[in-house]
Amino acid sequence: MKNTLLHDIYLPFPEKQLKAHIPPVGKKCESSEKNLVYYKESIIRYEKYMGKKSNLNNRKGKPLKKTRNPCQIEKDERFWIASTLMNVYYSKNRIKELSNLFSIAYGDKPPFSGILNWKECFKGKLHLYFEVDLPSPQCYKNYLRKKENFPKHHFIPYVLDCAYGKNNLEGSTQVDAIILNENNGFAALIEAKVLSDISIDITYDCVRNQIARNIDVMISENDERKNLCPPLKLIKKDRILFLLLTPGCLKTIIHFQGCIVIR
Repeated sequence: MKNTLLHDIYLPFPEKQLKAHIPPVGKKCESSEKNLVYYKESIIRYEKYMGKKSNLNNRKGKPLKKTRNPCQIEKDERFWIASTLMNVYYSKNRIKELSNLFSIAYGDKPPFSGILNWKECFKGKLHLYFEVDLPSPQCYKNYLRKKENFPKHHFIPYVLDCAYGKNNLEGSTQVDAIILNENNGFAALIEAKVLSDISIDITYDCVRNQIARNIDVMISENDERKNLCPPLKLIKKDRILFLLLTPGCLKTIIHFQGCIVIR
């Protein structure tokens, strides 16, 4: 029973294996069981719905309001990215496969000095984590909270009023996935998009979006990550990349360097 797959199609890995990719947090730097609840509840909801005789192989023509919630797993970015990256991570040819994928996204050589080829990026103690909280740069937060700067970034009166007196106008940024090599500090921040668009719902900055927040996390100074649990604190500013993971059918629509497609 311990090796039972979470789901044959959408997450074909045992729970214990998935838990190994939940990032360490807190004073004890342990993976939280709470992070597994989302996956397990989604699977239970889906299997319960599909197990009913009235629903089995009989979804055609049913209104979306009846199927969207129980069948969310079929388009869920958390499941897509976990299944996709774990398949590569546990491949016998992991270094070769990752090197090929990153070559497609970024070219034959890594776009920074100190590492000659993609194999060097992935050779060593490699980690894969999902739903990782990384601190927003202090310099941006300091800039935004200045009274002469904040009105340039928002114009809705009640939002301006709500921000009054607050020292922290942006919390940590949650990255969908991170690939990290603790031996050389190489890291890739990965954003997964299946059907949804890049989020622009940034509370106190209407000219900011999800990708901007990810890039800010990338270029922040190394010491801003000093309070993270290891190995996340080992990410190096000059060896970090951003990747967009998206379905292959969008390849002809999205022309973006640093994009990997799911086929």
